Amino acid sequence: MYGYFDQVGGSLMFVDACPAGRTDDPDGGSAALIGANWYRFRAGESVSHARVMSVCFLWVLQGRGLVRSRGSEFRLDAGSILRLPWQHDVAYAADVRTPFHVGTAHVVPRHRHDHPVAPHVPHRAGDPLLDAPWRTGAAEEEPRLLPAASIAGQRIISLASYGVERFLEGAPSEESLRALGVLLADADAAAAAEPAPLQPVALRAMIDHIVEHLDRAPDVAEIAAIGGCSVTTAERLFARYTGTSVLAWARRRQLDEAALLLRTTSLSVGEVARRTGFSDPLYFSRVFRAAFSVPPSRYATDRLRP
Repeated sequence: MYGYFDQVGGSLMFVDACPAGRTDDPDGGSAALIGANWYRFRAGESVSHARVMSVCFLWVLQGRGLVRSRGSEFRLDAGSILRLPWQHDVAYAADVRTPFHVGTAHVVPRHRHDHPVAPHVPHRAGDPLLDAPWRTGAAEEEPRLLPAASIAGQRIISLASYGVERFLEGAPSEESLRALGVLLADADAAAAAEPAPLQPVALRAMIDHIVEHLDRAPDVAEIAAIGGCSVTTAERLFARYTGTSVLAWARRRQLDEAALLLRTTSLSVGEVARRTGFSDPLYFSRVFRAAFSVPPSRYATDRLRP
């Protein structure tokens, strides 16, 4: 049984990710995660693949860029989530001023149980897994943006980020790859059923300002002014579309950036603190520990370096 614990009616309950009727049986197989990673693009960098045998969940941690797939073009920035369908083509073009830093998680929608899951994403001609009959999916789907502000959208990012962490530690087990694949497929189905909320222009401007100035302590009045609205209106917009306050959203975004820097660079804790808007490293350590349950010094050393 694959599943997860979630808050249901105020209580912590186990949610079965493969209820009756789902494709998780010896004949149909189950979804499986086959790859996940971070990639920080250089300014103006372009990367393209003609054929990728996965469903790819792509989310932007910071920066901006353009992604093209199946004739569609998507301009992405921090917080965007894009789903690329089975057997997709993809072309990335990073912004020349603020290149994006992305996370990707690759899933096989149906991986037969009579073949072991290889943690590998086929994308080059001649790869023996490129047309493996035990890996299948719906090739007729189109790329689509997922509702990042929704519960399902945030769950996809959380699960996919955990998948990246598992791959950084080494290839996950067969059971873990299938469990994560099923959970991502479940969250994907939930996201597909939700209409994407249209963010007001003022909110988008305020979010862009926060993301572009992560090295500064957030000033709510300044952020509201960027959106051309009052502090009260700014707080109302953030509460409605993000579920939290202006300051809480900005601080969480800074902490996520700090965690990313600790994982992917050799910067000291003090340097990371300054780059993410904290002038006091001791205060940064307390806030970071409250958010991630470990101090930043241990969070950094526990992660593998590239």
